[in-house]
Amino acid sequence: MPGSRRRAPLIAEIVIVAAAIVADLVFTPLPDADGNGLIGSVLSAFAPALGVGIGVLAVLRRRFDRVALLILGVASASLLVSGLSLAGTIVGSPQAPWPSFTEAIALALLVGAACHRLPARTVGPLALLAGLAMTLAPLLRYGIDSQWALAAVPAALLWGGSVGTGLVLRDAEQRRAGDLAAVRAAERLVLARELHDFVAHHVTGIVVLAQGARVVASRAPEGQRQDLDVFTEIEKAGGEALTAMRGMVGMLRTDQSGTGDARPDLRRALGEACGDDRQVRLTVADDIDLAPIPPEVVGAAHRLVREALTNARRHGLAGGTIEVSAVLERRGFTAAVLVDVVNRAVPDKVRGDGYGLVGMTERAEAVGGSLAAGPDGPDKWRVAARLPLPEIF
Repeated sequence: MPGSRRRAPLIAEIVIVAAAIVADLVFTPLPDADGNGLIGSVLSAFAPALGVGIGVLAVLRRRFDRVALLILGVASASLLVSGLSLAGTIVGSPQAPWPSFTEAIALALLVGAACHRLPARTVGPLALLAGLAMTLAPLLRYGIDSQWALAAVPAALLWGGSVGTGLVLRDAEQRRAGDLAAVRAAERLVLARELHDFVAHHVTGIVVLAQGARVVASRAPEGQRQDLDVFTEIEKAGGEALTAMRGMVGMLRTDQSGTGDARPDLRRALGEACGDDRQVRLTVADDIDLAPIPPEVVGAAHRLVREALTNARRHGLAGGTIEVSAVLERRGFTAAVLVDVVNRAVPDKVRGDGYGLVGMTERAEAVGGSLAAGPDGPDKWRVAARLPLPEIF
């Protein structure tokens, strides 16, 4: 489904460009047996292949990095044909008008892509050049007195529509990038709030070791006693670090009742994340309770499950069971906690481009883990996180 949705615009472009090429071929003038001089010879050799060539280039523009050069080349070629047609009329050798349906469609596609992707200072001149080529082609090739000159009006409207569409897509992409940055910043702020639980654990261990070393050193024989001031300084520095860190985290915390604090008990943390919802079925392996799981991993698992449940309730089938599981994975001397959230989902709503997944991925990667989300069968959606444990486990 997502792949077919992404291919739909390309298929539509191919159909429209093919129709324009057919229209150009239908209205292309037959070669004059008597010839129309040098200008007629140039147009006869150059113009028929122009529409097909630029139509193909417009459809394949995604494969080229330099869309600006494509617009410059296509617009210049279109203006050249229009200029030659005007020159033939001026010198008294009028040429049969060459249609410009494919040129207009191709330029519209390229202008839309340029307004969507290219820098603002580059888009303006290129869009104006393409607009001139699109609107002047009917006027210069058919003449102002011809009814075909009125085609300049829909050409101008087509140009304006392509510019507007490109700018709308550009604005939407910029808004999405801003929203993604805001989500990442918010998630990192929450991680900063939880930094205390991770660092404090290790700094406290350093302080305890320094205190123990000081006690042991004080009981050593007189000749073997070490300088106790060293251990005192270590203990003092560790205590100051803890105090400073608590003050910093205290300023970052905006909700003391929230779940920003990591929990040493993974089973309890997952239970709190699931709450009393009878729709959720939680399964935690027995060996989880015996594993020394760091507080930062517990906090990450809690937040991941809570966010995954929020998405499941929002996008899943009403009344469907949501299965949450946590198991311990051992591979040699390494271990990891595997957290899965599986729910039944409506196929049309199974998508993985929401902001929730961005924050969840940030949180998993912050503890050295990974997260995968996607369809699990025809009617299920699965969020799987792998959170590694310290190697000493």
